[in-house]
Amino acid sequence: MALLAIFHAAIAGFMLFFMAVVPQAAFKTLSAQAVGSFLRVLFPRMFLFGLALSLAASGAAFAAGAGWQLYVSLGIAAGFAVNVFGLTPRINAYRDRDLEGDAAARRMFGLLHMVSVAIFLAQLAGSLAVAGVFVLA
Repeated sequence: MALLAIFHAAIAGFMLFFMAVVPQAAFKTLSAQAVGSFLRVLFPRMFLFGLALSLAASGAAFAAGAGWQLYVSLGIAAGFAVNVFGLTPRINAYRDRDLEGDAAARRMFGLLHMVSVAIFLAQLAGSLAVAGVFVLA
C-alpha cells in the first residue's frame, strides 16, 4: 500500500506543480504565440506521464488487493487517456479555428477546455484522497 500512496503523491505533486508554476511562468516569459506552441507540446507529454503513473498506481493497487483505491487509480488513468487521446487534439483544432475567427469554434474550445480542467481537478482530488488516506491510517 505504501507504493500506491507514493504513486498518488507523485501524481498529485506534478499536477499541483503544473497548476501553480507552469502556466504563470510561461505567460510571463513567452509571447502569446510561443506559449501556445509550448503548451501544445507540454500537455500531451504531461498527460502521458500522468497516464503512466496512474497505470503504475493501478498495478500497485491491484497487487495490494486495494478496493476503492484500484477504481480511483483506474479512473485517473482513464481521465489522462481521455485528455491526451480525445480532448487535446480536439481542443487544439478548435483553438486553431477560433484564432481564425470562428465564433462557434471559440465556444467549443471553451467547453472542451472546461471539461479537460474538470477531469484534471477530479484526478487531483482522487490522488489526494488515496495518498491522504494512507497518511491518516
